[in-house]
Amino acid sequence: MENINMKQGTLPSSIPARSRLQEWTSTLLAPVTLGLALLLGLQLAAALLLGAGGNGTLNPTAADTALLPFDAKTVTAVRIEGGGQSALLARGDKGWLIADLGDFPADGAKIDQLLEKLAALKRPLPVATSREALKRHKVADEGFERKITLESGDTPLAALLLGDSPGFKRQLVRVGGESAVYDVELPLFEVSNRHDDWLTRDQLQVDQEQIKRISAADWTLIKGQDGWQLEGTDEKPDAAAVTNLLGRISSLSYRGVLGTQNQPEYNQAAPTLDLRLQLADGSTREYRISKVKDGADSVLKVADRPWYFKLSDMDLDGLVDVTRDQLLGKAPAAAAQDAGNLPAGGEAAVAEELTPTMEETAEPLPDQVPVVDDVNQPQPGSEPPR
Repeated sequence: MENINMKQGTLPSSIPARSRLQEWTSTLLAPVTLGLALLLGLQLAAALLLGAGGNGTLNPTAADTALLPFDAKTVTAVRIEGGGQSALLARGDKGWLIADLGDFPADGAKIDQLLEKLAALKRPLPVATSREALKRHKVADEGFERKITLESGDTPLAALLLGDSPGFKRQLVRVGGESAVYDVELPLFEVSNRHDDWLTRDQLQVDQEQIKRISAADWTLIKGQDGWQLEGTDEKPDAAAVTNLLGRISSLSYRGVLGTQNQPEYNQAAPTLDLRLQLADGSTREYRISKVKDGADSVLKVADRPWYFKLSDMDLDGLVDVTRDQLLGKAPAAAAQDAGNLPAGGEAAVAEELTPTMEETAEPLPDQVPVVDDVNQPQPGSEPPR
């Protein structure tokens, strides 16, 4: 029986422990076992070499690595392009400017917010890497939705290409010079390539208390010790009209900036309003407002500034149509013109025409109530007609 057990490859319980240890040792030293152990050791060594830093600690994982490693404080220019439009935002001595719009003041807080968001982006696992995928997701060098280039002086710091949106407030992006496509939280509307989306909106505003004189073509308001006075008359101007005018001027807004070059379609040679302000510090501000040819917008030019502002009718409401009579609290010009077309007898005749007569308004008397035809009506005590 003992010989049978040995042939079947089993160790009888009577074999000493020393023999069993020799059997296990020979098995572990077999070529196959040594090869597997060596392969495992190589894998562990490779992992340690790739993951260990100089100080013996592991480097950050991919999810903790910055997508664009740059210092926001060193950025001096942000170039945003795409769709045939571009905007160059540059850091000036007094803040951010739109360099390709005549250095018009930009919304610095909005630009700083964009830089902070870009610096906070982390590098997730890529969703694609092939050249075909770059074109499909619109992040290729020759076809993209947006491209952001960060510069420090003449040195490029980083570039990011934005493509399709896989979901709400998310964008597929690719770092310039790399092939991996990532899905990050960066809405496309926060990376606008339009100048108007980066403008400051306060360039026409003025402190109401600083305005001392307002002049138009046919009227001039002067602020004296006793308040506002309309030049050329002893009549006191209407307080509500003056307050409304001051409010319109001090908070004047605009829809956009057209640039620094005058164009024939701006129609500045035929202005709808020339307005001159004199301020408490002795400075003046002159506005020329004109209606765009074949358009609904208006153009405003400040005499001592290079830019042409685009304004809507809402921006100019209560400003371009102000008249001397309105400032005095009298009837508007249109109403005065209608008054000149009254029939003979003037207002009394109009009132007489509009006043209804007694016959038109009087209630009918009881004996004037129409009698209902009662030919076919049954009489009391009689049978109804058959």
